[in-house]
Amino acid sequence: MRRVDTRKQLFELIRKRALIRGTFRLSSGAVSDHYFDCKLVTLDPEGIYLIGEVILDQLERERIEAGAIGGPTIGADPIATAVALRSRERGRPLPAFLVRAGAKDHGTGRVLENPPPAGTPVVVVEDVVTTGRSTLRAIQACEKQGLKVAAVICIVDREQGGAESLASYRFMPLFRRTELLAAG
Repeated sequence: MRRVDTRKQLFELIRKRALIRGTFRLSSGAVSDHYFDCKLVTLDPEGIYLIGEVILDQLERERIEAGAIGGPTIGADPIATAVALRSRERGRPLPAFLVRAGAKDHGTGRVLENPPPAGTPVVVVEDVVTTGRSTLRAIQACEKQGLKVAAVICIVDREQGGAESLASYRFMPLFRRTELLAAG
């Protein structure tokens, strides 16, 4: 698989597998005539491979220096893992971390799993951003641990306020709702 084709391949896979037409209630409460079920791509062998490649290419192209990558569990889990795996294969390991919705009531009681040391620049990832609320909660958990958010990357920006909510961060969606819908 040629790396120059990975973004286009991922775009087509999202359109084919994750874009579903119908009537859906979003986590924001809004009703939509389409839904991006990106887990159908992030849990697919080809899809997650492509996501790891495209995100690493973007970090390199944008010259983003980070010491770890992670985001809100469940959506970010396969994304962060794919990037960590592919980064090691490329010779520049980027550890993954996960952000829980709340502290565990047992064990270590952590909100962040595999937390990087305070001061580490991190990339926060998410599968789909609508309003940005869950992404902001994850960012706040990271900042509370002393991490520095170098960038925020999502697979799909639904363009429903998320970019505005995340405007104080380097927000870089791989794809936007309008381009995915316009393609067919």
